[in-house]
Amino acid sequence: MSEPARVGELLPGVLGEVVERAGHGYERWAELVAQAGYCHHPIRLAGRVQHADRATGEVRTVYDSEREPDGVLLKACGTRRESKCPSCAATYRADAYQLLAAGLKGGKGVPDSISEHPRLFVTFTAPSFGKVHTRKTQGRLVLPCHPYRQGARCPHGTRDGCWHRHDFDDPRLGEPLCPSCYDAEAQVLWNALASELWRRTTIAVQRALGRLVGLQEGELRRLVRVSYAKVAEFQRRGAIHFHAVLRLDAATDCRCPGCLAPPPEPFTAGLLEEALRQAVPAVRVPCPPLDDGPGRYGRWGEQLDVHNITKDRDGEAGELSAEQVAGYIAKYATKATESFGSGLDRRLHDGDLKCLEGLPAHVAELVRACWELGGRSELEGLRLRAWAHMLGFGGHWSTKSRRYSTTFTVLRRARVAFAKRRRAREGIPLDAWGRPEDDQAVIVVASWVYVASGYETEGERWLALSAAARAREQRRIAREELTTTTAFTAA
Repeated sequence: MSEPARVGELLPGVLGEVVERAGHGYERWAELVAQAGYCHHPIRLAGRVQHADRATGEVRTVYDSEREPDGVLLKACGTRRESKCPSCAATYRADAYQLLAAGLKGGKGVPDSISEHPRLFVTFTAPSFGKVHTRKTQGRLVLPCHPYRQGARCPHGTRDGCWHRHDFDDPRLGEPLCPSCYDAEAQVLWNALASELWRRTTIAVQRALGRLVGLQEGELRRLVRVSYAKVAEFQRRGAIHFHAVLRLDAATDCRCPGCLAPPPEPFTAGLLEEALRQAVPAVRVPCPPLDDGPGRYGRWGEQLDVHNITKDRDGEAGELSAEQVAGYIAKYATKATESFGSGLDRRLHDGDLKCLEGLPAHVAELVRACWELGGRSELEGLRLRAWAHMLGFGGHWSTKSRRYSTTFTVLRRARVAFAKRRRAREGIPLDAWGRPEDDQAVIVVASWVYVASGYETEGERWLALSAAARAREQRRIAREELTTTTAFTAA
């Protein structure tokens, strides 16, 4: 989303709305915008919060939206998509980083000893569905895309390669060399099966570990457990691939992340990598047959990138630190198909298929393939039409095993509790009778009614986006000062 315009560039009507808001309850309205995290499209709610005394049954109102400038409370939309709301996406990305980092180096209820556990950073890719333009490098040297013999052509008469050395931002990257040769239907089916393929992979890795140490699966599960956290990303060709952290833990009856213990011998990072390389090529997912044709199976691609994660912040040669991995994975948590073009940030309907001109030709073809295959009765269970805007992928964007680390819910509750303490006098939230809320002497009764979404006027939206830009700049300056101070102290 573009930065807010300068005041002098605003239309007269919008400028009047800015002046109107600035003259009527602006300070309190700005506080509500800040409390909503400078959301670009907040939800407006009307209602109240009441406290009921458990002992006497007396009810007192502690908050009523009627007291606010517009009679509403602003609540952040909470989306993870950066194209929808950069402010909420930044919060989601920060939570994803904390969740991932906690499972790698400890904190947020996870013991610091977790950094001693065997951990791998793995990238799982999709197989090939046809040649596409790609950027190949060898050090600083950029190699030709697809070298071929002069005069060689595919069955459709298209040149059978590309000698171009593509730039990083070349729009042709990800586009098929020959659209007729490319199997778009197979790709969207693979996207739809990717989540099941991942589930089977987690099982296969556990079984491969057992074979390597000579234990049955049941015996192995009583000794060691494979924990993971992953996030999905779209490659330029529109195929899903997964970035994942795999970690070995000792098997315990406790389900709390604070009870994690390192695995016994001989379970090391090297053994986990060997099990992974044995399991990944063998995993497959059957695809529902089409027109009584031959059976199809979803498999991983040949490229499997595996790195050991060190406990050292700077890492060693050829290895990664916990902070590097958490930051790398978290940045993909707020991205999806909107990077291919506008119109893919929501579910599509029949009429939307006529408005795909703004998308790259290859992406538009994948959307059409989803729609056509989604109408087949034998593929009804894949819900391809419902996920056509995601090119067939209907799985969760980021997932983790139960015991990997903390959860998004815990992080959000901690942020709410911190905000309440910050607003409370002396940092202690009080109930309607002046008692600390932690005493649990009252029952909180909240009643809310949805009013609308977004800001009431374009002028209010401009003010909110300007405040969000200032807040981002202040955070950037604070981070730079903190980094400078840390470096000076270390020196």
